[in-house]
Amino acid sequence: MKAFFKVVIWIAVIVAGLVGWNVAPDFRPLVSSILAAAFVCYVLSIIVSVTVRRVISDEQLELRSRLEVLDRKVTAILQDAFERRRVR
Repeated sequence: MKAFFKVVIWIAVIVAGLVGWNVAPDFRPLVSSILAAAFVCYVLSIIVSVTVRRVISDEQLELRSRLEVLDRKVTAILQDAFERRRVR
């Protein structure tokens, strides 16, 4: 659904740009600059979101490995305590 709204917004921007391009030729440099800036911002936002996802994924993998180590240690401690209690 998010992608659909992005497409609709881009189509609206293109239509508005073409209308402005044809109605007011004096504003052609302004319209083209705005469209170029919007495209650059869109590309930069995609790059940032991909980078953030990659960093978060790496952090999650590191936390998962630490959690597995901690789980093994706690399991060993609990098994040891259970065996000691059983011996009594």
